[in-house]
Amino acid sequence: MRMLVEFFPELVDKLDEIDGLYTKNRPIDEKTHQFICFALSIKARSKPCVLKHFKGALEVGATVEELSYILLS
Repeated sequence: MRMLVEFFPELVDKLDEIDGLYTKNRPIDEKTHQFICFALSIKARSKPCVLKHFKGALEVGATVEELSYILLS
């Protein structure tokens, strides 16, 4: 992502704009979204994404117990 910021800042701005629209119009709450992303990150074996969505879920009210359940599923 740092390379995109450095070489294509306009693209990063547009991606942020798309992300904002997606978030605004999402039919599920943020906690559910973080749970889904956390589970998909585990399945994809993406350490950075697992950490991001683990922290994101905690920030919106998830408990470690809930995240542990998802991790073990």
